Amino acid sequence: MKPVLMRHIETTAESFKSWTNANPYLHNPWHYHPELEITVIIKGKGTLFVGDKILNYRENELFLIGPNLPHEWRSDIDKSNDYYSQNIAVHFIKNFPGIDFEKIIEATPIRNLLKQSFMGIKVTEESTMKFVKEKLFLLIETKGIERINILFSILNAIATSSNLELLSSHSFVNSIDEGQNHKIIQVYKYVISNFKNQIPIDQVAQQVHMTSTSFCRFFKKSTNKSFIQYINEIRVGYSCKLLIEENYTISEAAYESGFENISNFNKQFKKIKKLTPTEFIALQSRK
Repeated sequence: MKPVLMRHIETTAESFKSWTNANPYLHNPWHYHPELEITVIIKGKGTLFVGDKILNYRENELFLIGPNLPHEWRSDIDKSNDYYSQNIAVHFIKNFPGIDFEKIIEATPIRNLLKQSFMGIKVTEESTMKFVKEKLFLLIETKGIERINILFSILNAIATSSNLELLSSHSFVNSIDEGQNHKIIQVYKYVISNFKNQIPIDQVAQQVHMTSTSFCRFFKKSTNKSFIQYINEIRVGYSCKLLIEENYTISEAAYESGFENISNFNKQFKKIKKLTPTEFIALQSRK
């Protein structure tokens, strides 16, 4: 399956859209859209798949997702009556201010930010997150030209923030940009849906109608990494969420993430995170 194309700007009454989502369970399937997306999490927690990165999200976190970058929001399920997911989202096209926006010198930081957004961005500076959250609440209640001023103030705050974390890898973005290679996106989709299980190479090769040998060459050329390396990165990323957010033991996180034995889990974790699982837990506890 290809990622679902979602269109958000469908009206001539506004140049961009902003709204609040509030549901018991948030799940936007693996999808992409030509608009950029700003999302702040008001309540709830869960998992964000973005490009070839998997990470957990929680309350008061802020993300900027670039155009056509595949992603999926999957909130955790909680049976408490007062539990629900809530976020504010804004979708806008890159050139919504007009083509002459590219020529404005003062807008250089924002233009650079929009270029970086193709990889996906997480804002980690608390003062920026607080400012943007307040502006987003104001934005959804505002009409007319003032909406433009608020959106520019949000973009400028993010662009000048001292702590921005790029999410997806260059190799993933390049594999998407080069002709919108739907085969590689189909592989990513399949892995995200099945990484907890064992995925033989011949099995995933069948998804894109290739032999195992051809698929390995294709994947390496497209992403600059082996397929096994990619799966291990996804599994280790998911295990980090389980260790910190769900308080899984190391062995529980290893098996739940798709590793068949603790030895290989520890080896791959250290290789990818440059820390052992125990060191990672201790570091997060200190934070």
